Amino acid sequence: MQLEDTVEADALEEEAVMKYLTCHPDFFDANPDFLGRLRVPHVSGDAVSLVEKQVSVLRAKCNRLESSLHDLINVARENESLHNRLHTLIQEIISASDLEHMLSLIGSSLLENFNANDVRLLVFDNTAKRRGATRLPAEHQHLAAAGQNKIDDATFGLFDDLFDNLQTSCGMPDASQLEALFGDNCSHVASAALIPLAHEGRLGVLVLTSCDESRFANGKGVMFLDQLGQMLSRRLHSLGVKPR
Repeated sequence: MQLEDTVEADALEEEAVMKYLTCHPDFFDANPDFLGRLRVPHVSGDAVSLVEKQVSVLRAKCNRLESSLHDLINVARENESLHNRLHTLIQEIISASDLEHMLSLIGSSLLENFNANDVRLLVFDNTAKRRGATRLPAEHQHLAAAGQNKIDDATFGLFDDLFDNLQTSCGMPDASQLEALFGDNCSHVASAALIPLAHEGRLGVLVLTSCDESRFANGKGVMFLDQLGQMLSRRLHSLGVKPR
């Protein structure tokens, strides 16, 4: 297209817009949001008009509020999706026929639906065969065959702060906690969520880890994980895991 053709086309479009607005003088009354997107200079010579400056400030504020609203809507959608997944998982926990079945359900669901790269369960059980850090899902393994780590008093004490608060802790576990949970195989852990499991005493710790340091970063919301921990604690207790 030649320059002359472009100029002529622009002129025709401007003429069409003016003709439309002339025929519809109430257009901006019916579409106030659109008016906020227009830039209408206020002629004042070389000086900047106060009215124009106020309009510019209000327009920028409106854009920020609109962006914040979109962010809030996205967070609400993510929370709704997470709530639905948690609800499904809780139903599975309740319906599990035995401990092994429940552990398999938990591991599979958390890996698939909660964006975790690894899931571990550290059980504080006075029954020696249930001591140790178990990787979930325990593929064709019973909890008894899981870890070789014994939970001695020193290991038990590594999580005192977690049980004092009884809230999920996000961030990076310290070196001693990592060793208790993963042994020497902890190089893949960049962030983790430690969920205390307690019902009439300490039952254990459920751990979700990620190779992404922002996934379970310190300061992340933990309400849903706390709810999961409370439900899981009661179910573990009902299936015979004794508190320490």
